[in-house]
This record gives sequence, C-alpha cells and structure tokens, in this order.
Amino acid sequence: MSPDLLQRLLRQHAPTQAADVRAVRPRLLDSSASILANLTAERTAQPVGLFGLEAELRTTGTTWRTERLVLKAKPPGPAICQMLTSLARACGGLLAEVYPAFELRTGFAHTHRRELAVYGSAAADVALPPLLPTIWATHADEAAASYLVVLEDLSDRELLNSAPTPDAWTDAHLRAALRQLAAWHARHLAGPIPPESAPATWPELVPLWEALLAHAATHFPALYPPARVRQLRTALRGIPADWATLQTLPKTLIHNDLNPRNTCFKRSPDGHLAFVAYDWELAAWHLPQYDVVELLSFVLTPARYHLRPLYFELYRQELHALTGQFADRAAFAEGYRLASLEFGLHRVGLYLMAHTRSPYCFLPGVINSFFAGLTR
Repeated sequence: MSPDLLQRLLRQHAPTQAADVRAVRPRLLDSSASILANLTAERTAQPVGLFGLEAELRTTGTTWRTERLVLKAKPPGPAICQMLTSLARACGGLLAEVYPAFELRTGFAHTHRRELAVYGSAAADVALPPLLPTIWATHADEAAASYLVVLEDLSDRELLNSAPTPDAWTDAHLRAALRQLAAWHARHLAGPIPPESAPATWPELVPLWEALLAHAATHFPALYPPARVRQLRTALRGIPADWATLQTLPKTLIHNDLNPRNTCFKRSPDGHLAFVAYDWELAAWHLPQYDVVELLSFVLTPARYHLRPLYFELYRQELHALTGQFADRAAFAEGYRLASLEFGLHRVGLYLMAHTRSPYCFLPGVINSFFAGLTR
C-alpha cells in the first residue's frame, strides 16, 4: 500500500475531502478473529485478511496528522464457498454427500461484493443512523480479484472481539446496541434490497439443514442430545408452512452476522455508547429480528437467560416507535421464532463444520443460549 495508491483510493471514495498522503507504514494487527479470511487464505492468489497501516495524511481544511487504519483485503466469495465445501467433505457422513450441491447457495457466494455495497451506499446516505465504522475507502478490481476496504482502526474500542467473554456485556451495552440496531433497521425497512440476496429458499435448503443437524448430533452429542435433535427435526417438518409465513413479514437490511466477533463500542467523554458493526459481507434482506436473535444468543449466559424477553421487547418497542409497523406483539414474536430457527439450523450448523476442525471456545455457550431462547 504505497502513499500514491492510498491517496488515490481515499480521493475516489470522498472526492470533496481531497486527501493527501505522504507516508504509509505497516503496523502489526491481530487478525485472529477473522474466521472466513483465515480459513480461505490458502485458496486465493491475492493476499487476504486484515493489515494494519499507519498513514501520514491530511484532508481539506486539516493539517498533517497520523491515522491508524486497517486495510481489509477480502477473499472472493467463490473461494469461501470452495473452502466450506472442503470443510463439509472433511466432516464425512451425510454432510459430505449433501453439501457440494449447495456450495453456492448458503449465502457466501457474493461476500466480496456485499460489504463494499453496504459501505458504498452508506457513504451516499447522509441520513443514515450511525452503526458503521468510519470507512476511508473501498476498491474493487474484478479482473485482479482484488476487493479492498480501508477503515478506521478499532483495536482500542470497547468489547472488541468479546465473543469469549459475553459477561463483559453489561445491561447498558445491550440496551445501547438494541436501540441503535432498531434505528438502522427502521431506516432500511423501505429498501433498497441489497445486491445478491439469499440464493435459496427454506424448502430448498431442508436437505442441507438435515445433513448439518445429523453432523451436529453425531460429532457433538453433549450439545445435541436426543431431545434437542427431536426439537429441530420437528421444526424441519414445518418448514414449508413457516416459509410461507416468513414471506408475509416485514424485511430490512440486516447485518446477518451480528455478534461480538463483528461489533464493538465507542464511548464518548460523556459516557455515551455508540454501537459499531463491521464485517458486512453477509448482509441480507431479511427479518429484522434475525440480528437480535444472533446477538442475544452470543451475549446471554445462563444467569441472564431470563432477561431475553425483556431485551426482545425493548427492541420491538424501539422499532415500533420509529416505524409504527410493529404493534402486534404476537406477530413480532412469530418473526423472532422464525429467525431463531434459521439461525440454529443454518448458521450454527455451518459454524459446527469449522468447529470440528478448529474448536471455537465461544460456540458451546452460543448453542446453549440459542436452545434456551428457542420458542417451543
């Protein structure tokens, strides 16, 4: 990343700022939390992952200063899809047989475009509620399979990479996150639909979900005892009716990977907590409840399971106050149930493929929390 290249990227992203860059230096950065990039790095010729930068720059009306930035070099979606197929084959059994047919249909085929699209549209929307990190530049070169994001360094932010320590999330953190998430979801209820939305319907995904459940039951019986397996198999039989219901419920632009691996907080001098969500490569047009399901599954430990309905109701009230569309608590709870099913059957199932190869310390707690919140 030369000064000339960084300057060109900054000026393309924000022409009115007329950025000048006179030096760029590499800086050590912990990128161990970047699961997709780390698993896919060996499958692409381009460098991928997170790279720390220290840049000497100035923008219109400012003097020279040093900014700590992060360069995110994204792996192409097809490479991620191939990596996931390899993981499925290594798992063996029914999953190895079924997964290849779904390689491009699990939501990862266009990850290299989605995040850039979200950041690009946000740059043009001055009315957008704060939720994103500061984005300095984006760049896509299809011919070279190079997809870049330059963003602020979040290394010293509160609760960064806090998936292994969910109890660090206080009530104040959760309430701030849910209120600001509601503002984001409310802003996007009217669209636009993001590019490359979900490539498969629930009924089409049932064979994959059955295989993921069989893998979970075989390899992780302590997490998936017979009662839990029966509960999800019963849910699978109701997928056609549930999918029909889902089509009638309001949708918005969701993060679709909203958990402490991809979030942090900025705290102002007066104590205000600003929730920040990054890594938007799985962004989708979906039920707003989905992001809440995932966040609460990650941060609620057994001592706080009983608070889940209270946080869910706080989010509903905030979203309804901003939109006037969610007065019906029963209908909203149905959306929460449907979002929970997809999270448990799809995302958790995919997590467990990687967990088989390289255990994630946070995942058992997430699974137990998910089942504690699953409506029976």
